[in-house]
Amino acid sequence: MINNKHLFYLIIFTQFGVAITNLPNAIYKKAGHDGWISALIGGLIVQIILFLYYSLYKKFPNKSFTDYTKIITNPFIGTCINISYFIYFLYVVIVVSLRFSDIIKIWIFPKSPAWLILILFLITAYIVAKNDILTIARTYVLCTFIFLIFILFLLVSYTNTHIGRILPIGQAPITKISSGAYSSFTEMLGFEIFLFLPPFFQDTKKKLFTLSLANFFTTIMYTFIIFTSYIRLSNKENSYIIDPILYIFKTYQSKMIEALDTLFLSLWIIVICATVISYIFIISEDVHKRLSLIVKNRKSILFFIILIIFAFYPLISSLVIRRETIANLASYLDPIFIIIIPFLLFLINKVRGLIN
Repeated sequence: MINNKHLFYLIIFTQFGVAITNLPNAIYKKAGHDGWISALIGGLIVQIILFLYYSLYKKFPNKSFTDYTKIITNPFIGTCINISYFIYFLYVVIVVSLRFSDIIKIWIFPKSPAWLILILFLITAYIVAKNDILTIARTYVLCTFIFLIFILFLLVSYTNTHIGRILPIGQAPITKISSGAYSSFTEMLGFEIFLFLPPFFQDTKKKLFTLSLANFFTTIMYTFIIFTSYIRLSNKENSYIIDPILYIFKTYQSKMIEALDTLFLSLWIIVICATVISYIFIISEDVHKRLSLIVKNRKSILFFIILIIFAFYPLISSLVIRRETIANLASYLDPIFIIIIPFLLFLINKVRGLIN
């Protein structure tokens, strides 16, 4: 069973991942040098959705999302919704895993085969995810120092910055800032795991405060990352450098530290892996709960999930499935699973309560 401290770390470690390396570039293409404003608005969008999730949690305090989908709708529709969420989580894990292998191959091991990097990554995720939720949460707590080191690395880059690069503030049109805010929101995903964690909670108190605190931390960190990139690099560099954070670290020169980008990625691998661990744990735990009579061991389900993830690599490397196609699916899937379905369930439950 986990307490509020564990919940906080589970949320933030799931939210952070490969997105932070190319986040400034992705937001700059939408909102220009006002992208840091978009990040703040994105955090506000997340907070509104968290209020929705908390409302569902208060209605069903000890039940997982996969339990009350069947209560609000019916067993058949609820099962269909649950299966669709498992497929969506698998999709997220595949995208994160492939992006991770690409970054490591480009920045650290250019001569190593991507499939080998992917296997080692998935094996690591499996080893941690096969444990109980409390062990996983405690592992995340122990790895908190990585965020402190990351902040320190970013502060080091402030030796060559120019605040004028983000001026004038608010120059971008509202439409572009809004577009950047939506992109920031999608990069902050990971908080939806809260819907599946209630059965593991020790108590029901201060959950909204914990969720809000985790969202505040993520929003401030994302804003800080974008802001640092925009005042450290020129507008032209922010527009065409895909991974500006890694570029900033790579260009840092010091007699004490060499290859800051490699050192950073060596540590950040843990955070990226945590994102995958959280998702595959939720999938395997819920599937095992449904199939406990057939499958006695959750590790078997977890191993099968790892095989499914790795099976996509040959399809993508042989161009049977294009990477762009997989990445573009997020623009359709994210709003459906993060906003629309939970909102419809909340609405149906509310209307049914008023009728009764």
